[in-house]
Amino acid sequence: MGRREILGYYLPGGMESAYNWREILLDIRERGVKQIHFIVSDGLSGMKNVITEIYPHAKYQPCVVHVMRNILAKVRVQHRNIIATEIKEVFHAKDKQEAEQLFMKFTQKWKNIYPNLMNNLLTIRENIFTYMELPEGIRSMVYTNNALERLFKELKRRLKTMEMCQSEASAEKYLYLLLRYQNEKFLKRKLKNWEYYFQLYREQHSYTKENIHSEVIL
Repeated sequence: MGRREILGYYLPGGMESAYNWREILLDIRERGVKQIHFIVSDGLSGMKNVITEIYPHAKYQPCVVHVMRNILAKVRVQHRNIIATEIKEVFHAKDKQEAEQLFMKFTQKWKNIYPNLMNNLLTIRENIFTYMELPEGIRSMVYTNNALERLFKELKRRLKTMEMCQSEASAEKYLYLLLRYQNEKFLKRKLKNWEYYFQLYREQHSYTKENIHSEVIL
């Protein structure tokens, strides 16, 4: 407990889709992970429905960084700085009640200028503050999928140094070795105070110890 771990890697081919992730989650469940407390993903369309189907008791959180990037990409240049400041205040609120109040104030302020964007934000309001249900000490560790993004960046960096692979099988073997090496590094490093805060959370929600992963990042 308290360590990051890569549960598997998959090469489904084609465009990323909720269907691909459904197959991956089914595989993870069949391999023994029966319960998951918390899942964070980049907000891919259909992901929430897939997660609810495979892990109905899991808490779902859209990646906060992806939400902020999406907002800033759709506003005018002259508004970006103030909107960035205001939305960060929302996500850095001390508790869920304050976050929701700031969120509603934010959407009300900008709804006349960006009606479609604000309406889209309101549709994900139900899940956007799920991380606020966790102990404050671990929220910053789980409300984004930055750990996965960093892993992808490192894989790309290492793959660029390779000569051309002789075959798809040799490329996949090299990728496997990179992921195995990274996983060994993850398992040697404990996340600060994770066990303490997670124990508090588990006691509040009456989870058992067997076959549980506390968080999965997609």
